Amino acid sequence: MRPIRLYCLLSITLGLLLTTQAHAYKETLQNAHQMLKQGDAKSAYSSMKAVEVDHSGEPAFDYWLGVFALRAEHFSHALIALDRALKTEPEHAGARMERVAALLQLDQRRAAEQEIERLEQLSPPPIAQAAIGRFKEVIEQRRREDNDPQHNLNVGVALGYDSNPQRYSSDIALDPLPTSLRSVVDQLIDSGVLEPDDPNQLDDVTFASRSSLYHRLQANYRGRYPIDERSRWLFDATAQAQRYSQDSAEEIDLTLLQLVPAYQRELSNGHTWTLQPSVLQGWGGADQNPLLTRWGLSGRYAYTVGTDSQLIWQLSTQHNDFDNALSDYDAGRLGVELTTPLTHANLRWRAQLGQEWARGTANQQRAGGDLNHWQVGMGVDVPIGERQLIRGDVDYRERNYQDNVNNITSRYQPTAREEQIWEARLSWLYQLNRHWLVETSAHYEQRNASIEFYDSTRLQTQVGVRYLF
Repeated sequence: MRPIRLYCLLSITLGLLLTTQAHAYKETLQNAHQMLKQGDAKSAYSSMKAVEVDHSGEPAFDYWLGVFALRAEHFSHALIALDRALKTEPEHAGARMERVAALLQLDQRRAAEQEIERLEQLSPPPIAQAAIGRFKEVIEQRRREDNDPQHNLNVGVALGYDSNPQRYSSDIALDPLPTSLRSVVDQLIDSGVLEPDDPNQLDDVTFASRSSLYHRLQANYRGRYPIDERSRWLFDATAQAQRYSQDSAEEIDLTLLQLVPAYQRELSNGHTWTLQPSVLQGWGGADQNPLLTRWGLSGRYAYTVGTDSQLIWQLSTQHNDFDNALSDYDAGRLGVELTTPLTHANLRWRAQLGQEWARGTANQQRAGGDLNHWQVGMGVDVPIGERQLIRGDVDYRERNYQDNVNNITSRYQPTAREEQIWEARLSWLYQLNRHWLVETSAHYEQRNASIEFYDSTRLQTQVGVRYLF
């Protein structure tokens, strides 16, 4: 960005004027300057980083480390080094100037504006005031861009493999009758009093996982409509259809349509809150009959912690109406996510508590009744150059139903249903150009349950391509 680069000469000059003492790393610093002049900012940064352990805490060293880190596009490390310098020398004008540039590169405009206010309190000379003016122009330009409506549309197709679409245990045979009735029914059949239409209809029912290929079509639109400088309307719409190739998995065929409008406002302290209602309609099975209608409302509150980490709190509620009324339930969730940028990756930490309330009473509600659950997880995003990204996630969940289950799945024995679930997902995204994005992923799930019927393992792999308008 040209306005940001223009200040480089000024800030380096200020740094030289403020750094007058001899340093043990003088030769390293001179070599780094030489590499920077030759256009090798990454090598210059690496040479200074190599001696960081020995000289961290020395204001002049931390300033120059921040300078080279910024030129090498290691913006988070630049902020850390510059903050160390300013902790010892709060009026180090060069460090503050560099810090503004780093904050703008991380799009932390509010923090950059606060830093500019501190710079102006130092009564900067005219040449520094000119650089500050250019920073303000950059901030104003980005603000104007944010105030323009934005529209993003993409359509995609994916082909995949699912080892266990139904989430069944590998092979499990269950008696459709309670033990107390089995002997009676067998006697009636043997005596000829009871003659089933199908001789096998009262035999054990076998549930078995059956793998299948599938294809998925998806379209997504995201819109941003500014109201004023600090508030905006958001709109997200998604349509998705997934079909399995094996007849045994047709019951899992799914079509979804989801609409998510939202209102977002940025507060004066830079914090952001979002209010987001949503509606989802689902159709399932071979005949695509209505499956689910879901109404939701969520609120999010996001703010920066530390130098450049972001913390997001989310509170949500759902109202779920299924085609089978016995499955209806309402839900409430409280979640938190922390995103921390590192030198070569971004870390994401998350946790969630939830409660589901089954609607209906006694045998007129879903098996197991109400549900308590909690989840913890972490993820990492690793950029490779400017066009590739590797994303990994690991999550652990526990789900505990509040009522005993007493049906065919528990062999008609009252049993508490508890589940522990591990999930891992790995994705690779590659943006070929402005319009085409390729994505491959693998998702593994291991479910351990107190009722054997719900034990399962599942592996999904897919490769897809999206066109970005």
